[in-house]
Amino acid sequence: MNFMRRRLSFVMLFVVILLLVFVSLSSLAAEKEYPKEKTIRFLVGTAPGGGTSIISRILASSAQPLIDQRIDTVCMPGASGQEAIHFVMNQPQDGYTFLMSDLGCLVAPALREDLGYDLSDWKPVMQISEFMTVFYVRADSPIKDLNDWVAKAKAEPNVFSFAHGTHLCPPHISLLMFEKTAGIQNKKLTTTGGGENLAFILGGHVDLSVSLPTTVGPLVEAGQLRALAVTGENRDSFLPDTPTLKELGYDIVFGSWFMVLAYKDVPEDRIEFMQNKFIEALNTPGAQKLAKKLKVGLVLYGSQKSQEIYNTTIEDLTSLFADIF
Repeated sequence: MNFMRRRLSFVMLFVVILLLVFVSLSSLAAEKEYPKEKTIRFLVGTAPGGGTSIISRILASSAQPLIDQRIDTVCMPGASGQEAIHFVMNQPQDGYTFLMSDLGCLVAPALREDLGYDLSDWKPVMQISEFMTVFYVRADSPIKDLNDWVAKAKAEPNVFSFAHGTHLCPPHISLLMFEKTAGIQNKKLTTTGGGENLAFILGGHVDLSVSLPTTVGPLVEAGQLRALAVTGENRDSFLPDTPTLKELGYDIVFGSWFMVLAYKDVPEDRIEFMQNKFIEALNTPGAQKLAKKLKVGLVLYGSQKSQEIYNTTIEDLTSLFADIF
């Protein structure tokens, strides 16, 4: 009888050990399965050189060592960002392909027309940054300041050409708001984003542009561009000598965010995994130093807070568009 009991105890212990080994191996297999098995991609709906591309590359370079997996930034500026959006939608929803966007490519156009997705289909993984926009000219432009631009534009409507990025991107929305408030009109040129805006301005092909401090700041410091005004409540820390529109007498405050977003069927555990790794990566000294060098103000929020901000943006833009269109 004692022998049978000892034998039964031994068998039970053996089974428990096997179960523990199985669970451990299963956990290791799960870790290997995600995210090791293929490249993680950030899809950007604007051209290289703009704010979204810059921020995406900061995140990719800082997160790759932590996740120990290759991360690529892919700029796909076709159809005002819709090519990138629909590319993400058509990929397997396994948590390897994410959209990097501001409110422009994803949210604003979808409030004006049917683009094949509902805004509720998208789930923010995290917010990376918040930003205002900046109106600027080439340093040798005859437009000396914002009021000079307004006075000349009122005297001769559509005399100035203006590059603003993709349709209904934050810079474009800023321009529409300002034109309505100031009572002026400009010849507007839609581009693929901040990088192309710079090329048109520096090449002397357009008179004015509006973009992000991230894109414009280094060339303002270098003396190649002149910043006229920013759209924030307060001055931008990277352009401290540039007045706000409110300082100049225009009651306009407008800004946006950069977020990493997943399409609707990506599992919540994978969103949580990436949220945690991305936030950890952007809090490292290397990422903080790089962001400061590139004039990116990091404002990090997880998926829950980002979802609240995303929902509020939809409500605010719906009200704004009812006013300006």
